[in-house]
Amino acid sequence: MTLSLGLGTRKYGPFLLSLVVLAAIWEIVGRTANILTLPPLSSVLVAFGKLWSSGAVTAPLFDSTMALLTGLAISLTLGSAIGIGMGMSRVIDVAIGPYVKAGLSAPLIAFVPVFLMIFGIGSETRIATVVAFSIFIVATNAATAMRTIDDRLLEMGRSFGASRWAIFRDIRLPAGAPYFVAGLRLGVARGVKGLINGEVLIAIIGLGGLVKKYGTVFSMDQLYAVILLIVLYASVAVGGVTLLSNLLVKDKANTA
Repeated sequence: MTLSLGLGTRKYGPFLLSLVVLAAIWEIVGRTANILTLPPLSSVLVAFGKLWSSGAVTAPLFDSTMALLTGLAISLTLGSAIGIGMGMSRVIDVAIGPYVKAGLSAPLIAFVPVFLMIFGIGSETRIATVVAFSIFIVATNAATAMRTIDDRLLEMGRSFGASRWAIFRDIRLPAGAPYFVAGLRLGVARGVKGLINGEVLIAIIGLGGLVKKYGTVFSMDQLYAVILLIVLYASVAVGGVTLLSNLLVKDKANTA
């Protein structure tokens, strides 16, 4: 127990120290510099507590979460299928690959007004934004997972008479698991980014809507409180997915 605590301290100690230093600087500057747009951290934390206890963030948080989960489910399913096809077929790669590469480099936030005109102000626009931000990175990692398989493993499977499905299930998927995990993690991170960006532009719904609401009236303590909530939200989402995916990969490795 003591050993694990010591290892945890060494591992996360620098981050915790930097967090304390950043919090102290924020509090000191907020109290002494008299900057209207930078309230002290203590005021932000008080505002955070009031928003949470009053339930002002509950409904927006739920709406954002449902849109995020729906968008990610679509991205992971469709993106993985596209990526697997690209990785296993030269024809599919040539036909679809340029669009995937363009989607990775394009400023996707520019498509939010287009989604808004097509789907309206409902959750569909937010779901479409999450999909646009996350599907291309998922597809890219899935394609990489298929391309990095050791040819000797494939030849061994064929020499034992394994079917294409058996080779895909028992060789390609386990060997490519780390890339699928990376795509999942990056897809969630980009999905949260797209969700909040889209909500800020839509301006009336979700956590992004709260950012727009409090920023418009210059309620800076509430604005920073919502921003802190968004940072925590993104950290929990990515951290949770990372933990779950690592457990799945370890379990797959132990089974193999």
